[in-house]
Amino acid sequence: MALPIPQISPEQIVNFLYAIYYFLRNAIAFLLENTLFKGHPDYAATYGEAISFLISLTALYLILEMIEAAKKWVKIILIIGWGLLIITILTSRAMI
Repeated sequence: MALPIPQISPEQIVNFLYAIYYFLRNAIAFLLENTLFKGHPDYAATYGEAISFLISLTALYLILEMIEAAKKWVKIILIIGWGLLIITILTSRAMI
């Protein structure tokens, strides 16, 4: 017997996304601190925040672009589908 899937609240989703963002920010700051900004670790935290924010915005932009591309394909499929349906009805009506 399968276990029921627990309900996920919007607060839990936001907390999960923030945890990912926080991990990403710390990972980038760590990489910058150990590579580019060895002499100035405080710069690493500042630039790490900026980079992680821009990564998040880029991911959001890419998701929106994929949705927009999918909308175009759905539009084309709908136009073809309705057109074929109308042609089929007209041709079957003509045969009667």
